[in-house]
Amino acid sequence: MVFLIVGIVLIVVALILGGIQVSHAYNLYGASAHKWYFYGGVAVVGVIGIVLVIWGAVMKETPKQAKPAA
Repeated sequence: MVFLIVGIVLIVVALILGGIQVSHAYNLYGASAHKWYFYGGVAVVGVIGIVLVIWGAVMKETPKQAKPAA
């Protein structure tokens, strides 16, 4: 459950940062030489978020195995 929540938060953060920069509301990366570092970082955060959401969904659906009776 924690992976799912953290993944969703990371995806939302990546979308907000990318949206702010693409809409030119605020220049987050400063000089144009840093543009690809910024977009690369946003992409990495987004991909990590997607992986965590998938991991959390898989772990949530995995049934717990019952311990054998002694």
